[in-house]
Parts: sequence; structure tokens; C-alpha cells
Amino acid sequence: MQKKVLYLIIFLLVSLAFWIYRTSNIETENTILILQQNQQYINTIIISPSNSTCRNPIHILIIVTSYVGHIELRSAHRQAMPPDYLASKNASRIFLLAKLPSAERYITQAAIEDESKAFGDILQGSFYEHYRNLTYKHLMGLQWASSKCSNTAFILKVDDDTVFNFDKTVDYLSSIPTQDQFIMGYILNNTFPRRNSNNKWFVTREEYPRHQYPAYLSGWFYIVNPKTAEMICSEAPYHPYFWIDDILVTGILTEYLNIKLQQLPSGFWLEYYELVECCIRDMVEKNIQCKYVVGPNGGRHNLLVEFNNAYRNCKTSCSRSDQQNLKDTCIMKRDRTIFSDGME
Repeated sequence: MQKKVLYLIIFLLVSLAFWIYRTSNIETENTILILQQNQQYINTIIISPSNSTCRNPIHILIIVTSYVGHIELRSAHRQAMPPDYLASKNASRIFLLAKLPSAERYITQAAIEDESKAFGDILQGSFYEHYRNLTYKHLMGLQWASSKCSNTAFILKVDDDTVFNFDKTVDYLSSIPTQDQFIMGYILNNTFPRRNSNNKWFVTREEYPRHQYPAYLSGWFYIVNPKTAEMICSEAPYHPYFWIDDILVTGILTEYLNIKLQQLPSGFWLEYYELVECCIRDMVEKNIQCKYVVGPNGGRHNLLVEFNNAYRNCKTSCSRSDQQNLKDTCIMKRDRTIFSDGME
């Protein structure tokens, strides 16, 4: 009788050990599968930029998040900052694209391939264009930049509908001392998940259970060094996918990695595109200098070209007194989208 009880205990112990082993292996296999799937969204590339993009050490690499169908906006970037101009500033640029969605009727993949052959500045991922896939695109750009252009000092990440003055950006970055970890932009604090299902930016509690987002940078324009970008990309696969890209990339991941966000000077930002237009009018019509650097284009594709041309023409002959505050003198409507918060 005692032997039967002993055999039963041994059998139960062996069964328990096997169950623990098998459960542990299943969890490990699932974890590896999840990591592989997450790694895939960073690594899968359809079109790569020209090999000459980062052949030599450069000071700034611009990565531009662009919807695949935004040909006019990419053209505006190339016109405002042509390759020879970028080369004179020791800079280079690539555009981040995804696959054409099935609903796209105005452009073909063949046209994107022709654009890539003509300019050599396209990085296209294998995921489809959708605002819920922007995190794929964002991390794809940072990983490519930090691995292929690790010899650059800075990576400037912008959206294709952002107006910015590259001359002043270069001037500012030349004054930044070398830092081991560096990421700088417009810091957004005390923002909360949208829990209304009718809101475009609606986030379920399963997607993000916390009550408040961590501090993060506006994804429209920020600067990071390659080492920090590489840290973010290496950490990303170990976190659940979150589709609001700037919150995940510059908020959740930087918080986890204990990377300090740095704020650009307040004089960098114009919240409304009407202010950008006022800046242009001041430079063109009144020879009054525009001290600001970044703003939204308000749907005007060529505003980037106008802004940079006006600045270059006005660079040596314009000035602005302390009494000529743009935000006090510019007449504008204040019911437009706020530049500093893409979720309005």
C-alpha cells in the first residue's frame, strides 16, 4: 500500500514538473514569436535610399514622415532644400513611406519606384499606409538612420506637412554640445488618452491602461542623436505596440529608458499656419526678420518653399525690433489646429 502511494506521489511530481516545463517553453516560444513579429515591423524594407545618402560623415540627416501619395509635399521639400543646398550644409534627407493602401487611386507603386530612381531618397516599408501604422514608419526611419548613418551628429525627424527653416535649425544645432544621450523638441506634458470612441485618437484601456501619458515630444519636429535613436529602436520590440507614434517613441520608450527630454527654445515654434504666413509677409513686404523656425503648413503644400525662400532673401537685410512681436501684430483666426498637439 505504501509503495502505491509512493509511486502515485512520484507520478504526480513528474507530471507537475513536465507541466511547468511545457508551460514555460510555450510562454518562451510565444515571447520569441512576439519579439520576432515586432522586430519585423522595424526591419522590413521594400525600397532603400541611395547608398550615397550617408557615404561620408554628415552633420544632420533629415527623416521626413510622408504619406505615399503626398508627391507635392515631397516635391516642396526638395525644392525648398535641394540636394546641393543640403550638401553645402553637410546634411542629407530621406522620406519615410509605406505601401499603397487599396483605396489609393492617384498613384502607383511603379510611380514610387520611379521617384526613388530619380531622387534616391525613398525609404519604403512593407506595411500599409494608415495613421494606426505610423509607429511602424517612425521606428523604421529611426532604425535605418541610426544604423546606416551612425556617423551623423543629429537626426532631424519632421512630418511632410511641417514648415521649417533649415538654415536656423543648422545654426542652432551648431551651438549644441556633444551629449551621450540627446533628444530635443516640443515637450507635451499632462496629456490624457481620449476615451471617447467617436474621437479619431480614441484609445482603449487595453491599448493604454494608464490614466495619463508620459511627457513626450511633438512628432512634427524633433532632433535626436543616433545613439539615442538606436537605444529607442532596440527597446521597442519589448513593449506592446502603441499606434500613436510620438507618444510611444518619444514618451513611453524614453521614460522606460530614463532618457531626458530636452525642450527647444520657445522662439522656435509657431502654433498656427497663419503666423507662418504673417512671418513670410513681414520678410517679403516689410523687411522684418522672422525669428521663428517651425510651424504647420495649414494644407498649403508650397508654404515650405515660400518660407525658406523669404528667409534666404531677407537674411542679410532684415531686422526685427523688440516692439515688433509677431504674435501681437499678426491678424489671424484662432480657430485652427494647434501645431503643438497633433491630437486636437
